[in-house]
Amino acid sequence: MQTHRHLVLATDCWLRRMVKGIARPYHPWGLGGSWLRSPRRWGIDPDADPSLDQVLDLRGERMDEVREVIAGAKAEDLERNCVPPGSPGHPRKDHTVLQCLHVILKEEWQHHRYAVRDLETLEKRPRLTARRCA
Repeated sequence: MQTHRHLVLATDCWLRRMVKGIARPYHPWGLGGSWLRSPRRWGIDPDADPSLDQVLDLRGERMDEVREVIAGAKAEDLERNCVPPGSPGHPRKDHTVLQCLHVILKEEWQHHRYAVRDLETLEKRPRLTARRCA
């Protein structure tokens, strides 16, 4: 679940803040790493405890936003320079729409790789069976 919360934050940073120019783009359930020292300044609630279903619904909304931007993008849109709003947040430097989308897709891919990297090894392990007490 924490990975999904982090991906919400990544989408809020790179799509909502940069590409869409929303000054306060962050959902309170977003989750940053240790690099995020003052999450409350961004509108993030580090004490939030949403259910898995709530987080998955939010993730679905954010993924839909990314799909819509990609589906509607033209070459000239991808070259547009995005200037971050003056409000607290990340990133703080200009990026093109294409660069922002690359960050989002890379985050998605890297987290997917992390999530499935050991599945094959785990599936090949012999299953432990409960021993009966004599």
